[in-house]
Amino acid sequence: MKAAWGVAYKVACGVCLVWLAVVLGVAVHYGWRALVADTFVIPSDSMSPTLLPGDKVRVDKTVFGARLYTSLDFTEGRMESIRTRGCRGLRYNDIVVFNYPVNDKGRIGFKMNYVYVKRVAALPGDTISFVHSRPVNSHYEGVLGLPEAQQRLEETPDSLIPWYAMRNILVETAVLGYTIKDIPPVYVPRQGDILRMDDWRKAEIYRRAIEWETGRALAWDGARGQCLSDGRPLPYYRFRKNYYFVCGDMAYGSKDSRYWGFVPEEYIVGVVDRVVESHHPLTGRERRERRGLNLTNNE
Repeated sequence: MKAAWGVAYKVACGVCLVWLAVVLGVAVHYGWRALVADTFVIPSDSMSPTLLPGDKVRVDKTVFGARLYTSLDFTEGRMESIRTRGCRGLRYNDIVVFNYPVNDKGRIGFKMNYVYVKRVAALPGDTISFVHSRPVNSHYEGVLGLPEAQQRLEETPDSLIPWYAMRNILVETAVLGYTIKDIPPVYVPRQGDILRMDDWRKAEIYRRAIEWETGRALAWDGARGQCLSDGRPLPYYRFRKNYYFVCGDMAYGSKDSRYWGFVPEEYIVGVVDRVVESHHPLTGRERRERRGLNLTNNE
């Protein structure tokens, strides 16, 4: 009898150890993905030739800090989170993964599994413009993105580019003559900075950010020449959040901040540091030459 109990006890202990190992393994796996690093597969060529469709990239969350949800209620595009302390802030030319910030209603809204990957062109507080298809940053004199791709865009006749691909975040492009090749200086909002809302262009450029922060509709009263928030005059606005301006390396074919505006800091997932593996999206052939490709030396 004692022998039978001994065998049963050993079996029970073995089962418990197996379950404990499984639970710990799952906890470590998801804990690592949430706090340290995760992987994403590149679906398009907007970051080509730096990143190719079929590349599986590692996203380091320790650089900028891991984003942790404080609520799982994502209805109406809401997202509540905190961020752990990171090693550093984002830098120019960092390649970042982020949640696409614009919802189906044309407003800033969170989508859980809808992520983009682009290169940082401007940080909070910067002023960025585009001259002959090249980004020009008020606080950075180095090269942003890939000059070769930007030159190809500049040399492409406007008549060969579809009208919708020439349009930028300044909606009245036909009136102003602006295109993605030439965009006047645009200030990138920084938390605490105050912006004078004295121009209809500002009302349009910052509408999504201000409406997202306040929950109130923003409009420009042309007759009175003033900005309105839910019908009330808004002569100045103090931003509550930080934002980033991001661009794809394929200057011609990338849908990025030139089209849909700024990325809220809360929407940043992490910094891409390497290609883990790569397979051709059509043939499935492994591209071994891209395995382990380092992407951190971008500045």
